[in-house]
Amino acid sequence: MRTDELIAALAKNTRPANRAVTRVLILSVLAALLGGFAVMMMGWGMRPDMHTAMRTSAFWMKAGYAAAFAVAGLLLVERLGRPGVAAGWAGWAVLGLAVAAIAVLAALELAATPAAEWRAAVMGQSWRLCPIRIALIGLPAFAASLWALRRMAPTRPRLAGAAAGLLAGGLGASVYGLHCQETTAAFTAVWYTLGMLVWAAVGGWLGGRLLRW
Repeated sequence: MRTDELIAALAKNTRPANRAVTRVLILSVLAALLGGFAVMMMGWGMRPDMHTAMRTSAFWMKAGYAAAFAVAGLLLVERLGRPGVAAGWAGWAVLGLAVAAIAVLAALELAATPAAEWRAAVMGQSWRLCPIRIALIGLPAFAASLWALRRMAPTRPRLAGAAAGLLAGGLGASVYGLHCQETTAAFTAVWYTLGMLVWAAVGGWLGGRLLRW
């Protein structure tokens, strides 16, 4: 068989492989959401004023920010799980826009807040617990993301592991928002971001060890 014939034969199998990768990712995300929700309910429960909270902009601000991290991580994992495929720009663009948006919202919020109240706006009532809880809720998502990647063929294992961590952090923060009663963009910008980046850092470190093939 000539080289061009071999390439053509291999190319015929790309669509089934793509569908398999998509199925693995969908299953891992669903399992991660269920696992994270179970951790949240067993540990702290849902906020008692959920019906009222869902009519506020603060609730959707936090949900949108967390979801953007999850989407960015999913886009990056989907690409980095394929051998030789670059990370692309879409995942980084979503992540960059989300961080820029929350930074602008936080800056505008603090500009309209008396300086004496800045500390309360940034720290809230749960700054010590927020990152830890997001990380704990994101643990099932992190495990599921690594499980998915180990069934793919990442050729950049550290970056792929970090992307899995972004996905896990975003899913963890999305679920935690069902419990969290903090309302400021400044709090979200600092403590949600810290909680979501925990698994990205761990994933970058573990990726080089667990995702090599």
